Amino acid sequence: MPLHALLCCLISIHVRAASGAPLAETRIVLTDTTTRARMNARSDVAGNARMRVAKGRYFLAFAHAGYASTRIGPLRVTKDDRIEVALQPLDSAQLHVIATVRVNGAEQPVRTATPHISISRAEMERAGESQVIGALESIPSITIARPNGGSSTAYATVALRGPDPSETLVMLDGQLLNDGNTGDLDLSRFPIAAFSNVEISEGLGPFSREGSNTIGGAVNLISLHPTRAAHSAFSLSTGSFGRNEGWYNTTGTRGKLGYAAALDDQSEIGNANQSVTLCTGGYEAAQPQPCIGAQAQHLGSTILERSALVNLRYSINPESDLAFRVFSMGDTRDMSAADNTPALATQQGAGADFIGPGASTVAQNIRAYDLRARMPLGAGSLLADASASNNDLALHGGGISPYDLTHYDRRSTLNVSWELPRNSSDFAIGGYASGESFRATGVNGTLQQQIVSGFLRESDRVDARLRLQGGLYLTHYSSFGSSLDGRIGAALNLGPHDVVRAALGTGFRAPLLIERYLFPIADLPIDSNCVATGQGNPAEQPEHATEYELGYSHVGAPGDSYDVALYRTNLRNPIEIYYPLGASCPASVPPLTSYPINVGNVVYQGAEIRMHHRLGAFNLIARYGLNVAYPGPLPATVSNPTSGGSLVANQQFLNIPQQSGSLGIDWSRNGWHAVLDGYAQGNNNAYNQGPFALLNAAVGRTLSSGLDITLSATNLTNAIAGRYSLIGAGVPYRGIVGSNAGNPVYGPLPTNRYFAEPFGLRLIVTIRR
Repeated sequence: MPLHALLCCLISIHVRAASGAPLAETRIVLTDTTTRARMNARSDVAGNARMRVAKGRYFLAFAHAGYASTRIGPLRVTKDDRIEVALQPLDSAQLHVIATVRVNGAEQPVRTATPHISISRAEMERAGESQVIGALESIPSITIARPNGGSSTAYATVALRGPDPSETLVMLDGQLLNDGNTGDLDLSRFPIAAFSNVEISEGLGPFSREGSNTIGGAVNLISLHPTRAAHSAFSLSTGSFGRNEGWYNTTGTRGKLGYAAALDDQSEIGNANQSVTLCTGGYEAAQPQPCIGAQAQHLGSTILERSALVNLRYSINPESDLAFRVFSMGDTRDMSAADNTPALATQQGAGADFIGPGASTVAQNIRAYDLRARMPLGAGSLLADASASNNDLALHGGGISPYDLTHYDRRSTLNVSWELPRNSSDFAIGGYASGESFRATGVNGTLQQQIVSGFLRESDRVDARLRLQGGLYLTHYSSFGSSLDGRIGAALNLGPHDVVRAALGTGFRAPLLIERYLFPIADLPIDSNCVATGQGNPAEQPEHATEYELGYSHVGAPGDSYDVALYRTNLRNPIEIYYPLGASCPASVPPLTSYPINVGNVVYQGAEIRMHHRLGAFNLIARYGLNVAYPGPLPATVSNPTSGGSLVANQQFLNIPQQSGSLGIDWSRNGWHAVLDGYAQGNNNAYNQGPFALLNAAVGRTLSSGLDITLSATNLTNAIAGRYSLIGAGVPYRGIVGSNAGNPVYGPLPTNRYFAEPFGLRLIVTIRR
């Protein structure tokens, strides 16, 4: 019998870059899982290759200079198959450099040691979102902190797998953006118009690129990138609360120069716009005239935001290129409605008595510049990256939280690495040098620190089923010293559709410059116990964490998959606030002070379940998270009734719901499309309300001309809706309210009740070319 009669099946392969450009001369190795026999091929100038094989199970490996290698399988071949592989360049902005692989149109499982979530621009647009923060609410492992309440003008920061947003990195194309004042980043105004997708890297991945200065993981905003073909889009929208937006995108390639540009303009009147009576001297309900120092005050919630992005990539050849990106965002917000509250919860109309700092406006300005180069060096590729950023905030008026501080934060970084992708392994060595400077109201001079870090990363396929990954990181801070951290992980193929994984790693959270700054005592605010608060501690050291992770993922029929993850993080020497026990007025001379210290231990542990199911024209995505976070025993000088007593040993941290989940249903047919999505949170949520579920929806039609008309609706059921924060009206938290013979006495602690915006509509018209 002729040989070609035994070779029943033709595998047609197309290899391309993520931008869509075909990759010629890609090395392709096919391995028979039974006989271990190999077949080699290379892609042609169009990125295509063909391999004729007998029925059986095979692994396929892809390697191209300057791009991350990838391997898929085992694939069961019983007929002709079509495989499409999109390789990522080694200088990709993604924190996990992986390939997108489709076999006969179905996406294949990603076999990494830690969870990795990507939310595409298309998903966010179909849901009618305008800001990135809306998409992040559907991820159960993310807690969105709201230090100034639930108003649309208020700050919103994210914490992954824990209560502290400063333990999570926020990046733009891998460039760190965390603010030097609070250690996190206000994401409330970042428009989706400037980005192609959002990555969430959970935990301490052994082959992640964010470095070791993280505990919970990283959120990485991927900017709009050049495309091979020319595209453009223009959108206008208007809706409830005076919400208007216009944006423009253009991408393409001219010769060897790829380009992408985005412009966005947003404005809102907001949910609050009225005049009230501000009680500047306080409010005493028992008095005949309870409002002391009454004066007229307008409360507003207007927002003006503008952003611009330019992203250029010059391709010298498939293995070498230069790239430059600049992103700029500025917004001005009226914070008076967020920061002032009704003196009586039942009286919120025009002329009602309010308490708070009065007029307050915030102007935020963020700029990020990045220059990247990639070129062959020996058998691998040399990657160089120079970046600079500023994060400035100007406060006009009073404030109510540490976020309300006029400050100017600057960071510059030089990153160099050499990476060697191979068919069965990947190796990388490199490091970075970074400098940060910080100026703020009340800080004399400029605070500065320098950071130098080096790393080694290795990923190896031990055999057809097992992949091992490991990384070693050495980081030195001029402010406190050095930290050596390591990570290791494994992914085991149970079959063509099932993978189990495990990971172990360490990380740290560095002290902030302002946390180590020693203020003059006379410059510190004095609280109601006559304690000077907000003092720094030059002896503060980093928090250190060890994380353990187990996971399982399954990909079944096209569009069907689920993933389960279990994790535990042991945090040593967490940064908490010392507060003098029993302090009272009048103040001593000098007054007692409160300041950060390293003390005790903290545990973060939980489980995450994700399911994706396709049913005809419907796509269903369901997520559930169990997020347990609690401190161990703490001394009375850290958690006591004088300071508020909200740190209780072996009890969930305040404002971290243990259970949360989300559900999204996406439908499309004949140009029509619709989305129904929502998320739910249990007790102890950031709004200090009982369990709630918030639902959003969108429906639209895309015409053949490229015109799309979408109507989106937010908060369909008016869940937790309101206008102003209410002092002391939230669900009480079980805290320390007193002491008896040196032992803590537990009881309800009052919390402030926060609200989300009520039901609203938005009409979105978009034209794509």
